[in-house]
Amino acid sequence: MRTAREVVELYNLELWNNARFELADEIIAETMVRHEVGDSRTLTRAEARKRVEDTWAGFESLHFALNAVIADDDNEHVAIVYDSTLVNKDGTEFKIASIEVFKVVDGQITDVWNCGYGQGVWH
Repeated sequence: MRTAREVVELYNLELWNNARFELADEIIAETMVRHEVGDSRTLTRAEARKRVEDTWAGFESLHFALNAVIADDDNEHVAIVYDSTLVNKDGTEFKIASIEVFKVVDGQITDVWNCGYGQGVWH
């Protein structure tokens, strides 16, 4: 079985960066809760996959660079610090950055905490 860190890296570097949508079936749980400040949303695996596919459909390309990946000793929680470059269909580029914390159970992502993202990159 993959470690929590490996699952989170696959989610970002393969599912998102390389549009390997089929990975969703392996690494996302039947339901995944996306937590935000003051709110949360439960997505089915199919909805989570569609979220990635729909995002990709709106861009020419996108790329997440993981500046830091911190895995807890419990092999369930992984935090990432990322910069992302998105290229619109017209070729214009913009960057966003954020921090996310993932919970992985039995090799599948069950929860993601995100406080939103900001325009630009980390300094």
